Amino acid sequence: MTNSTNNFLLLLLLFFSGSSNGGELETLLTIKRDWGSPDAFSSWEVRSSISSGYCDWVGVACTNGQVTSLSFQSFQIANPIPASISSLKNLQYLDLSYNNLTGDFPTVLYGCSALEFLDLSNNELSGRLPGDIDKLSLGMLHLNLSSNAFVGDVPLAIGKFSKLKSLVLDSNSFNGNYPGAAIGGLVELETLTLANNPFEPGPVPKEFGNLTKLKLLWLSWMNMTGTIPDDMSSLTELTLLDLSQNKMQGQIPEWVLKHHKLENLYLYASNLSGEISPNITALNLLELDLSMNKLSGSIPEDIANLKKLRLLYLYNNNITGPIPAGVGMMPNLTDIRLFNNKLSGPLPTELGKHSELGNFEVSNNNLSGELPDTLCFNKKLYDIVVFNNSFSGVFPANLGDCETVNNIMAYNNHFVGDFPEKIWSFELLTNVMIYNNNFTGTLPKNKKKYAQKRQQAALYVSLAN
Repeated sequence: MTNSTNNFLLLLLLFFSGSSNGGELETLLTIKRDWGSPDAFSSWEVRSSISSGYCDWVGVACTNGQVTSLSFQSFQIANPIPASISSLKNLQYLDLSYNNLTGDFPTVLYGCSALEFLDLSNNELSGRLPGDIDKLSLGMLHLNLSSNAFVGDVPLAIGKFSKLKSLVLDSNSFNGNYPGAAIGGLVELETLTLANNPFEPGPVPKEFGNLTKLKLLWLSWMNMTGTIPDDMSSLTELTLLDLSQNKMQGQIPEWVLKHHKLENLYLYASNLSGEISPNITALNLLELDLSMNKLSGSIPEDIANLKKLRLLYLYNNNITGPIPAGVGMMPNLTDIRLFNNKLSGPLPTELGKHSELGNFEVSNNNLSGELPDTLCFNKKLYDIVVFNNSFSGVFPANLGDCETVNNIMAYNNHFVGDFPEKIWSFELLTNVMIYNNNFTGTLPKNKKKYAQKRQQAALYVSLAN
């Protein structure tokens, strides 16, 4: 074979190997130009027309030399998505979140036939979702349109994405309906969020009970009515359930607090009533918020079995009786908010000893006895809010060693003796309200010096009787 023949074949090889890459290169440069060449694209420079060097450009990822992923999060893109993007026939992943995109839903993406992941969240897109949104790739696995300004209905066609694993539509302005039955047919879903939308009032769709692979279900603040359906007890993979800030009624079903995989449960401000089930076996719970409802009865003893629990919010209810002694033994509890109830009796004696307690709020109850001297045992306590109770005895002297404290509200109780002087030296202290007690002694003469040491703008102190 002659040298001239060899050179000709080499040129042919270079041509065919570079033609596909050259097309994608030109497409990327067109996309950059159509978007007005924002600063985030400044590194996009041409080094070779036949290489796939653009696979190393910021935001671009390739598989076998072909563009499969564009990740342009926070690129300050404001111009519309260009039609040229649909020329990337192997594009599977597109992230345009946290930009300044405006206008209607970008139907130019219908041409991206291989798309599996689309994130348009945290932009300024508006208008109605198109009724033919299923012209997007039906191979879609993840669709995130949250934190925009879409209005109207969620179209029925959303139910056509049978492979979808996450559907994230929260924090828009949808004010129509959503196709509960159609969404309930998306049986591969693991994440579903419709929260923070002023939908037309309606109950939780029973069809959501078909979504047995769901791990995260966020349905707060969306005008839901009715009761929590027992159909949802089939959602055995849930780790997060949020039905908060709705207009529901009825009790919390027993299955909710028996859910073995649930880690985060938020049912606050949902008009729920009745007593908390005494049989609590949801042992993986990390956060439990049942606040701002109409719950009555007592705090179940079984709540102390939640050894992983970090956050316990039961405030603004009508709960009576004592705080179970076992609450003081919970090893991970860092935030307790039980204020504005009708609780009575003493506090658990070892409260704060077995966990890094940080926030403790039990104001506006009928609690009595002394504050445990273990509240700041692990030196993490920052809020002590116990006003409007019947606490008595001395204010624990060892709180004078708890330098993390910034807020003490203990007024309208029956404390006696000296208030720990060392508290005044805490550098983080901003608020002390201890009036209407029976404290004796005087304020330290060098309190002004302590304030200067803290170098804070102000320390609010209320001691008046």
